[in-house]
Amino acid sequence: MEESSATRKGQIKYYILLILVSIAVAAGIYFLYSVSVIRALETLVIVVLGQIIVIFTYESGIIYDTLLTGHIYPKGRFYIVYVILMAGSLVIAQMPVTAWPFVVVFVLLTILSNIPCGVVSGCMCLFVASSAMDVGVYPFIYVYMLSGIAAAVLVAYIDERFKIGLPLSIVVIILLTGLCITVITSAQVISIELFLYPAINIAITVILLIFILKAYSAKVIFKEKDEYIELNDPECMVLTELKNIAPDDYHKTVHVVYFCDRVSAALDMDAPKIKCAGLYHRVGMIGGAYNWENTRAVCEEQNLPEDVMTILREFEDPSVQIKQPETAVLYMCECVVSSIQYLFAKNKEVKLDYPSLIEAIFKQRIESGLFNDCDMSIRQFELMKKVFVGEKLYYDFLR
Repeated sequence: MEESSATRKGQIKYYILLILVSIAVAAGIYFLYSVSVIRALETLVIVVLGQIIVIFTYESGIIYDTLLTGHIYPKGRFYIVYVILMAGSLVIAQMPVTAWPFVVVFVLLTILSNIPCGVVSGCMCLFVASSAMDVGVYPFIYVYMLSGIAAAVLVAYIDERFKIGLPLSIVVIILLTGLCITVITSAQVISIELFLYPAINIAITVILLIFILKAYSAKVIFKEKDEYIELNDPECMVLTELKNIAPDDYHKTVHVVYFCDRVSAALDMDAPKIKCAGLYHRVGMIGGAYNWENTRAVCEEQNLPEDVMTILREFEDPSVQIKQPETAVLYMCECVVSSIQYLFAKNKEVKLDYPSLIEAIFKQRIESGLFNDCDMSIRQFELMKKVFVGEKLYYDFLR
């Protein structure tokens, strides 16, 4: 109860900060750029309304776990950076409009939150700068808004392969084309000097984006990958303990993890996460019995990621429905391995019709309604079956 109260107080603190900054921004526009009182009040109202949407999108990202950085940063990090960028927008307004670096602002805010929040907060910073200028800048505002949204959407899907060439090229083309056309149509006399600031803007934008994305990749993507490398070591202490206590369970785990890796790769899922769940799904035996309570106790001691704990709970707790596609992958991998091991235990020389057996296993499990609440498509189930059918040679290791 006390923790919940403290959390609410922390949230209110950031909300109050955004309102105070909104007032400060409107006052800054009024005093620094000599706009009318009416225009300053209009700016204040729009900025406050925008802050409400920013708060909603960011808090929704926390609730639904859609923040691109997960929970590695305290929530204050986004709000502080956002406040600084809003204040900086007043300074940016003094620069030539063709040199405004707002694409970088959109990307930075998106990385610290998620796509909806990054887009809304980026638009608010852009609005602050444009409110200090005359109506002549509005064509440029749309160019920065469009390129900023494109950047936020495209770079948010950067993974450990760090393939930023195509997304970055698309953003640069949108920004370059928009700025050039707007400069040409708004200028009375065309000269080479008109394109100097757009060229500098694009060069600085590309450099800053590469720097920001490199930092994001190192801090978030590769850090998470390195964490799974350590957890997915079959010779780690807890799995060695499982091997000593329940060798059959340990060896089954090794086979399940093999199929988790193969299936997750075929379905383009997060292989390290699914493999981690596969490795630890039998560790409850360390506590004396295979059940969720024992598994949870061991996994909490090992500080397994929350995503992996969710998969394991859906897999082992009979009171919880299977909803994650990753859980469905783990379940079917374990089910196929267990079924084949059972048949071989009865008769090691038996020759199995693997396609028919796998088809029967999938049909029985799907028709049982086990996956009714699971976000898994028919196509994904069919791809899973193909992987299992294609592994005929591996099944001899299960004898």
